[in-house]
Amino acid sequence: MDYEKKLAELENLVKQLEEGGLTLEESISVFEKGVSLTKDCLGALNEYKGKISSIQEEVDKLLSQE
Repeated sequence: MDYEKKLAELENLVKQLEEGGLTLEESISVFEKGVSLTKDCLGALNEYKGKISSIQEEVDKLLSQE
């Protein structure tokens, strides 16, 4: 599942929790899934950050050669 899909699913889980109507067990299950998705999203963001930094370093090197 890609980042955007995970983020959309996380937003849906937050909405479910905010609306209420879930049993305690359901709420805990939804919360646990949300924590897992949050970890996945943060991991993906850190990976993207690393890629962007690497690309920026390459651009900086190219610009400094001119």
